[in-house]
Amino acid sequence: MFVKDLTLALGLTLAAFAAPAQAQEGTLWKTVGDWDISVDATIGNGCYALASWNGGTVLRIGRNPERDNFYFLIGNDKWTSLRDDQSYDLEIRFDSRPVWNVSATGLQFNPGETVYLHAQSTKMNFINEFQAALTMSISYNGAEIDSLKLTGSRLAWDEVENCQREQIRVAPRLEDGPLEDPFAVDGQVKNGGSKKRN
Repeated sequence: MFVKDLTLALGLTLAAFAAPAQAQEGTLWKTVGDWDISVDATIGNGCYALASWNGGTVLRIGRNPERDNFYFLIGNDKWTSLRDDQSYDLEIRFDSRPVWNVSATGLQFNPGETVYLHAQSTKMNFINEFQAALTMSISYNGAEIDSLKLTGSRLAWDEVENCQREQIRVAPRLEDGPLEDPFAVDGQVKNGGSKKRN
């Protein structure tokens, strides 16, 4: 079996996801089919797609502008044996394509909450396969732990990219702060005349 390695950094800290249960919360941008596209202000207004399945599994996959990469979080309340900051070697397969070897880490936002499996990378072939696939299977220790139907994943990621482009477009204006004179036009004070309305 041909296996691909997804080189993943495991150093994303809890500070990068400041809100509780951030895998499920954010500022909603748009809903595309079964996917919610949202913005995470804690990682530089990174856009992400979020979906859940009947078995309880939640998948969040998105952009992290602060690190110029993508990431995913996957979790299930039934996976109670997962531990925060512990490494887990996963195998992820899209349809019948070659397996991706993924080194993920447990990530818990607050004590007592669900521990998610988290990983990040710059290898966009992973995203390309995610968009093209009908199913995403996740295995651990040689056993499949879940198989997710990726209905609408192409349109969902396309909208993540649209969302991210818009965040980039508006970011410089927001960072510049308010104008010294918001009533000026192109640096010149607009003369609206001296007439008063009674």
